[in-house]
Amino acid sequence: MDPVGAWTTLAVSAALVVLTALVLRPRLSRTFVDGLLALGGAGLAVGGLLFFDDVGAASWAVAPSLLAAITVLHVRLLFAGDGPLRT
Repeated sequence: MDPVGAWTTLAVSAALVVLTALVLRPRLSRTFVDGLLALGGAGLAVGGLLFFDDVGAASWAVAPSLLAAITVLHVRLLFAGDGPLRT
């Protein structure tokens, strides 16, 4: 358990996701933006896992991978332009 490392990782990762989604997304290529979002999402998962003492290897493998993919999907759907999911 590392609360300082966990909060630091969460803060940096959240800042990266917000900066990428709001500022960098319109200016950079889609591939680069997706990579930054995936990195931020994986960082959020790692920061969350750092709060716990007994975390298995499967959690360290699955949580960052899953949250990286979900973060990219979430931002794509949230900023869908004039698509059918835009309200």
